[in-house]
Amino acid sequence: MRRLFPIPAPYVRSADFPDTAGTENSAAPASAPGTSPEGNTGTVPGTGEVSGAADSGTADSGAADFTDRRWSLDELADLYAYPRTDDGAGWLRANMVSSLDGAAHHEGRSQPLSSDADMRIFGVLRGLADAVVVGAETVRKEGYRPARAREAFAARRAAAGQAPAPAIAVVTASLDLDFSRPLFTEPLVPTVIVTGSGADEARVRAARDAGAEVVFAGEGGAVDPSRVVGALAARGLVRLLTEGGPRLLGQFAGSGALDELCLSLAPLVVAGDASRIMNAPVTTVPETFVLASVLEEAGFLFTRYRRS
Repeated sequence: MRRLFPIPAPYVRSADFPDTAGTENSAAPASAPGTSPEGNTGTVPGTGEVSGAADSGTADSGAADFTDRRWSLDELADLYAYPRTDDGAGWLRANMVSSLDGAAHHEGRSQPLSSDADMRIFGVLRGLADAVVVGAETVRKEGYRPARAREAFAARRAAAGQAPAPAIAVVTASLDLDFSRPLFTEPLVPTVIVTGSGADEARVRAARDAGAEVVFAGEGGAVDPSRVVGALAARGLVRLLTEGGPRLLGQFAGSGALDELCLSLAPLVVAGDASRIMNAPVTTVPETFVLASVLEEAGFLFTRYRRS
């Protein structure tokens, strides 16, 4: 795996995300091109200059690595470390895979588009998250199970005050879920149901009886995607990772709730009528995201963009 572009991540100021890797945000955040916020280091895109060293992150965070090698889990965890945000606000990161022609799945599943490196990054992103936010349709199609604890992230999570594994947070208006599945009967940490305050009371009781925590984000039966991050952050789940599906991700993006997109681009052509990674009404004005990093392995590109 090669790091193609040594582009630091955008700077987000706060002290609410504890340092768990022995450095500050090791992604070495950067501001918009041509600017250099206090506390940032690395090459400022478009200027060729290196900004100040305060709060700098890892010493070599701005150095390219064109060597084709296997990156360790610690190195990947440092690269993908969550930024610091203000006032305990949540940070919503998405992780999706796409074919070259824009398909988010093949025959209904994303796994055929994946690779060993994609799954390694998938595991790292889960290892850093407080909660994995996913739509009910994806839970049903992909057969979601509880996240498991991984020894490689145990010390990092303990230092950050996190549970041994991320919670799975299922966004659903209908609560049409099988509460006898392992996601509800075998979680290491309780599964979270995110729904509207007017959701069917019998289904809410059934979810709670199955051991799930129910969080309300929206009036009536529908879920307001703009309120999901705040509702989970209020319960201490601030480092959020969504794995879709395309409809939920489109809703998050359309509501302005999406902070970061980790997109794996597979060197595959699928054709057909598979949905894109976002399936929602067109935005009035396209929102700009800034490239934070790119890794390559076996023709797969692992990109990371943050909202500008």
